[in-house]
Amino acid sequence: MQVSLASTQGVGTANEDTVHVSPTGVVVLDGLSAPKDLPMGCIHGTPWFVRQLGTCLVNLMGDNSITLREALRAAIAHVNDLHRDTCALDQEAVPASTVVMIRERDDVLDYLVLSDNVLVLDLGDEGIQTVTDKRVEEVAGEEMRAALQGPTGTPEHAARVSALVAVQRRLRNRPGGYWVAATDPAAANEAIAGTVSLAKVQQAALLTDGASRLVDSFGALDWAQLLDLLRTEGPAALIARTRDAEFADPVGKRWPRFKRSDDATAAYVRIGQPVPLTSGAQRLERGKHTGSSWGAGERSDGHTAAITPAPQDVAAALGVEPGDDVIRRTRVYRDRNGIVAHSTSWIPAEFAQAVPALVRNQRLVGGTSLDLIAEETGRHAVKRMDETAARIATDEDARLLELDLATREAILVLSARFLDSEGRPLEFGVDLGAPGRTRIETAEMAR
Repeated sequence: MQVSLASTQGVGTANEDTVHVSPTGVVVLDGLSAPKDLPMGCIHGTPWFVRQLGTCLVNLMGDNSITLREALRAAIAHVNDLHRDTCALDQEAVPASTVVMIRERDDVLDYLVLSDNVLVLDLGDEGIQTVTDKRVEEVAGEEMRAALQGPTGTPEHAARVSALVAVQRRLRNRPGGYWVAATDPAAANEAIAGTVSLAKVQQAALLTDGASRLVDSFGALDWAQLLDLLRTEGPAALIARTRDAEFADPVGKRWPRFKRSDDATAAYVRIGQPVPLTSGAQRLERGKHTGSSWGAGERSDGHTAAITPAPQDVAAALGVEPGDDVIRRTRVYRDRNGIVAHSTSWIPAEFAQAVPALVRNQRLVGGTSLDLIAEETGRHAVKRMDETAARIATDEDARLLELDLATREAILVLSARFLDSEGRPLEFGVDLGAPGRTRIETAEMAR
């Protein structure tokens, strides 16, 4: 499973979408906006709710012994426990979210959709299948038609949207209404869930309604064209094209909608593809956005840690003398095709006392090494310097990558040096990419 993703804020004050990636799955949530003139029984707000729910879901779905419905039910109950003492969870006015998630499990792909997120599955010869739950469109018809009357952005239009949300709140999570993830774990029973053979699935897209509207609201693309756009240009390009269409119709005259632009999140998944080679810097960014440095379909093992004399190149990178004590942490990233990379983090020995976990032979919990250093010392990484080089694998490279010692294949060596605000080195990371692994890097370009 190979995943690329993008998420951008719409016209609200915060992005209420969230996306989480685990070694075997993807979760995308779209928080339901709460108009400011309506009450809210939770002091934390919708962005907090979707982050907590998404984090819990991505952890629970890693247990293949439970179904995705069971994971969602347990996640809702867990988040309830986080704020039941501070918030009025028995009210209608509580944060809520749509859900779409997939999980690789042995030779099948599990999926779950609750409310109007969209899952798009390319099943090869069987065509493209979409899964979505449109029950929200079947309630409060009169109020919905009024809320879709333009022009968007006016006080009158905002009042009509508030009236719609007030009616929808009374119809959430009850028979004859529609279902979302909020405070009732039983909502998980109403989700659309299923399983398909992994051998059939070539690619998939998980979309919030802000990212699916080029197809299901605007009719500017069909689902096959949307998948082609995601495959060739990536999720950021899909969202950028959506924004172009919205800006061309800012008041909703051509395409009536509740707001000019909604939060938009898209995750594009290639099934059965080797995980691409990722630098330490990219893993750090992934961790910030998804809560995990792993790529989907990836895992790590062989975690070691020790205080060791600094080799010459490491000493130069960390600003110490060769032979000085430094922390060396190593691990191996793998997917179902074998080793992705052997990764080494070199860290100044001064952090061993402040962060004892750095010298334990186990995977770090609670964030990356840089996260833990910042938490304990207040020294944050504010600058990084990346370098990529290619070389024929040495005997030591072959040993670390579990290759035949006679191999003479080319490998990529990715290094990243992290500095704090005063220019002091915090970490020097070196990743040895296994032969044949591609490196993919995307970035949004200014227009």
